[in-house]
Amino acid sequence: MARLRTFLFIFGGAFFVLSALQIVRFLNQPADIWWTPKALGLPLADASDRVEVYVRDVALQEHVKAGRLQLLTDTGATPVTESDMRLRFNNWDRIRAQRIPSLLTAGIGLGASGVFFLFGVLGWGPVKSVHPTE
Repeated sequence: MARLRTFLFIFGGAFFVLSALQIVRFLNQPADIWWTPKALGLPLADASDRVEVYVRDVALQEHVKAGRLQLLTDTGATPVTESDMRLRFNNWDRIRAQRIPSLLTAGIGLGASGVFFLFGVLGWGPVKSVHPTE
């Protein structure tokens, strides 16, 4: 009985800590590190499946193609071309969605190991039946 209690205490405690650490690590992870690197920014045409930008109800891409968008610099105004524009995305929503299964597994492990740990602490377990010897 003492060996079972020790096993439940150690097994439950170890898996409880491991599961809790995984959940805490997930919750404390900064969300601003998932931006697309600047060098890997997508052109506006390649990002049309994720974003559409409108200026006065006209697509930004149409303004650029028509030459209506200009960049004012110290030397004067120059038209903005499609190669001048790059888009960066914050992929935190996609990363978070990919981690849901592992987070659910950690939560289930946390609950189950908490029960085992509680059984070990309280000494609950199967009771050996005493059969009278004849």
